[in-house]
Amino acid sequence: MPQIQPADPTQRRRVAVILAIAAIVLIALFVAFDHWLESAAQRMDTTALVQSVAHLIGACVIAMTLCLLALGRHLLLRGRRIIRDRRYPANDARPLRDTPVRESEEAVRIGNASRTAGLVACLLGVAVAVVGWFWVGSLG
Repeated sequence: MPQIQPADPTQRRRVAVILAIAAIVLIALFVAFDHWLESAAQRMDTTALVQSVAHLIGACVIAMTLCLLALGRHLLLRGRRIIRDRRYPANDARPLRDTPVRESEEAVRIGNASRTAGLVACLLGVAVAVVGWFWVGSLG
């Protein structure tokens, strides 16, 4: 029977709280943007409105880029730890659910997959930044 690394209830609660806060903030931002867009459309001419929306799109592109780069960095570092320890989850991991421990070559494969996914996420982050730069530039 494989060894099981038990879930960390503190980490699970922390993730649930962070996700709930993020959902509330995103809903509030959506409502605020909807209200702003409605009032801006009434008081601005079309050119000024398009430029204002282009600035907001630029901010969203920056946020998406930062999120993808942070995810990529996390996956790259996690993959490196898994390969170093030759154990999944890594020795210092605090999993959200009970996780079967994998060691040796199986863990290295998981670590390499994590590093590959991290590289892909970083490349997507750079691609979003480049495409967003040109797209926002064409708007304003």
